[in-house]
Amino acid sequence: MLEQIKNEIKKPFYQTNFPNDGQRFVAWFLRNIHNRSEIETKDDITDGPNDKQIDAVYIDNDKGAIYIIQGKFYNGGIDADPLREVLSAWVQIQDLASLQANGNDKIKRKVSEIATAIEDDYEIIFELLTTGNLTDAAKDDLDVFQRKLTEISEANDFSLKYIQ
Repeated sequence: MLEQIKNEIKKPFYQTNFPNDGQRFVAWFLRNIHNRSEIETKDDITDGPNDKQIDAVYIDNDKGAIYIIQGKFYNGGIDADPLREVLSAWVQIQDLASLQANGNDKIKRKVSEIATAIEDDYEIIFELLTTGNLTDAAKDDLDVFQRKLTEISEANDFSLKYIQ
């Protein structure tokens, strides 16, 4: 599958609109897994300087879900840092005013959409995408993080998906 992704992100849409393979990988995921159009995909990508650990935001009005996406496009072992980035994104979503004040322009565009979706009781789903493998320590951290998020989600609508 990795080779297929590597080949597909060489296509003109990805090469023209996204400056690096990390963004291209997240865009590929949005297009192929979430079935987003090219225009929607470009709008969903928030990666860049001061992205507050949020590489993309996709709001699915049909499913009543907000997808907060963090992608890691590299080979080899992945330690707990990406998990911490997802946790950081979760913290950022808890304070939308701060996110609006301190995020990059792409994030700022998404904050009002996120706020409206939260007001409408949309579920928030954090997706960690990677082409590498989690180390054993990172897997342990993921288990702990998912348990904690499950406890929190009993009062709120949050979930985490690890997608490899």
